Amino acid sequence: MNRAVVNSACRAAGIDASQVLGTRPVRGGCVNEGLEVRSTEGRYFLKWNADAGRGFFRVEAEGLEALAATGTVRTPEVLARSRRDDEVPWLLLEWIEEARPHDGAWRRLGRELAQLHRRPREDGRYGWSSDNVIGSLPQPNRRTADWGEFWAELRIRPLARELHARGTLTARQLAAVENSAARAGALLNPVAREDGPSLLHGDLWSGNVLFARRPEGSGAGAAPVLIDPAVYVGHREVDLAMSRLFGGFPPAFYEGYEDEWPLRPGQARRRPAYQLYPLLVHARLFGGGYVGAAVRAAAAAG
Repeated sequence: MNRAVVNSACRAAGIDASQVLGTRPVRGGCVNEGLEVRSTEGRYFLKWNADAGRGFFRVEAEGLEALAATGTVRTPEVLARSRRDDEVPWLLLEWIEEARPHDGAWRRLGRELAQLHRRPREDGRYGWSSDNVIGSLPQPNRRTADWGEFWAELRIRPLARELHARGTLTARQLAAVENSAARAGALLNPVAREDGPSLLHGDLWSGNVLFARRPEGSGAGAAPVLIDPAVYVGHREVDLAMSRLFGGFPPAFYEGYEDEWPLRPGQARRRPAYQLYPLLVHARLFGGGYVGAAVRAAAAAG
């Protein structure tokens, strides 16, 4: 399987497969397989998923390219992706040589994320041009002008009702989540109107940030790189709230963000409403303690 995927990716990217020196398994995210591919022409990151739909890596590539096109944050360059006749969907990316980040690198990431969020969005609506995925789950992105409606109807209620149907959420727990969704407009819309819509990474946790080693002579430190996005246009506090889950980011990141574009008062009160969505996603994917964490977030936001 590995050889067929490597050959297909090399062919699509114009890389001579006969010059491949070797491969090495690396992490490909929570749901994908990954390889470092070394050839005489360079090094590449190849990820694939035999169980993914045909559009799985298309939407990831589009998300990476959309973020990079803003000129604010760096993402790995998309070199090629699978076509319809490929048996297994795959994505070939630029290889990122990682380095250990210091506070300055995290502060830079905070500034760059704020710059991304501050870029004006043309039509003032929330959502995206197509549905995509978060983890391995479908993520609907129907465009709407009402942020609270978007958050309640396209993020919270569908997952909560699915979890209830599966027996993961009790009727009482579902009611707590539904109550949070019902209050989303009143809680979130005022500040969302003040800030305006932002392009979001959409899945911003510590596992989706790399720090690239800088070339010799270019100065010390490491440059932040964002990977595995679930992009859409939303309120900027979505990314900030998620960044505090699943290990969190260091204080320097938030200092950099605040230096560039300070958050408005009350963001701690709104944070549980925004953390509810990734917690529901994790409850759906992994169960366990994420169910209770989601219910507690709903209660705090209700």
